[in-house]
Amino acid sequence: MNESSRLGYAYAVGRVRALERYLITRHVFLEAAEEKDIRSAMKVIFDAGSFFQEWPDFEHSQQLDDFLSEEQRFFLASLEDLFRDPDLFRMVAETRSPRQMLALVEEKDLPFVRDYVRHAIDLGNIKLFVRCRYRDLSLETCQAMLFSGGFLDRDRILKGYGAPLSESGEVFATTPYKRLWAQAMDTFAEEETFIDLERGIEDFLMLYLRKARYIVFGPEPVLAYSLAKLKELEMVRLLGVGIFNRIPVPLLQKRMGETYV
Repeated sequence: MNESSRLGYAYAVGRVRALERYLITRHVFLEAAEEKDIRSAMKVIFDAGSFFQEWPDFEHSQQLDDFLSEEQRFFLASLEDLFRDPDLFRMVAETRSPRQMLALVEEKDLPFVRDYVRHAIDLGNIKLFVRCRYRDLSLETCQAMLFSGGFLDRDRILKGYGAPLSESGEVFATTPYKRLWAQAMDTFAEEETFIDLERGIEDFLMLYLRKARYIVFGPEPVLAYSLAKLKELEMVRLLGVGIFNRIPVPLLQKRMGETYV
């Protein structure tokens, strides 16, 4: 992207820098998880953040889910005039489909954005790989489920497929996902849960997005803020559902991942 195109994002970057101050920190989520009921927990969240709608008195998880779906709709509508590139705006709306995200950005001169999507594909493939191995699915079945377009090709991921799960991930030892994988397998060995894998994947992507805070001009800070806000809404949902279902506080706090600020 040339300099003039980057400078065209000056207003948008200034706008998101102001909005970043209202993003909710992980500390606030941890504090909210300790509250005795959903009303108290959501008061902590709403006092710290910024929302388009008035705070309702949530009585059940479906009400919370409906509220957050509307909040996401309002948020996406507010973004459209900040993006000078319609494909980048569409990419934000396609966060659940890394393959579609890649199709929208792979031909653009935006290495930061493209690499984010490629990491997301890799991490999605790692999650699929673990699920396949845990469910003892065939190599062919797993191969058909994996996405292409990441930094790691599918054959490399599946190289040790027949080995025990703790050993079959040796292929990740020379990748940026080494630490994430090791922590996830340690937790799985002790507790037979993939909670550290889920949170580790989200943390990896969030820590990558944080680098955009040091980019002065261009679409990257706008895109990173947008993805961070959507992630924030997901964490509010996770928190609320956890409280409604009486998930123990330590377990719920463990699931609260890194935030953008």
